[in-house]
Amino acid sequence: MEMMIIMILILIDQWTKGLAERLIGGGKAATVIPGFFELRYLANKGAAWSIFSSQNWGLAFLVILSSIVLFALLWFLRKAGGMRAKMVLILLISGSAGNLIDRLRLGAVTDFLSFTFGSYAFPTFNLADAMITIGTGLLIIFVLLDRHFLSIQFGTGRAAHPGEKREKSE
Repeated sequence: MEMMIIMILILIDQWTKGLAERLIGGGKAATVIPGFFELRYLANKGAAWSIFSSQNWGLAFLVILSSIVLFALLWFLRKAGGMRAKMVLILLISGSAGNLIDRLRLGAVTDFLSFTFGSYAFPTFNLADAMITIGTGLLIIFVLLDRHFLSIQFGTGRAAHPGEKREKSE
């Protein structure tokens, strides 16, 4: 079931990026909410916020790193014990795979969601980036709420000592 959800999320990500390429393309913008939200097509050759975009070795490095992270996340998904852990991993895997597909297909990641908050223009992003950010945010929240979350969910840590309070992870 998890793989089906991952495939659906990747398809939605790729579909929206394809729409942005075809309908906006070429650095143009379409205003949705004036002064706040617009659709703006950008081809990001770097990592988050265009880090490494000016480096010749950047694309190869990012493809290799993304592939390693993606395979590690898939391995953890097989071991995940609870719904919260699976939800985090599904979001991280889907987002990572969506951006990796772009890098392999186009040599860059398609970004198109652009928000402005007053005078601050938030970096343009895509649905895959949002999935990665939400997955990471949920992981942080789950770990803060349950310090044993990682070891319980992925079977990587120790069980609670006798007398030590262990919160239920699900």
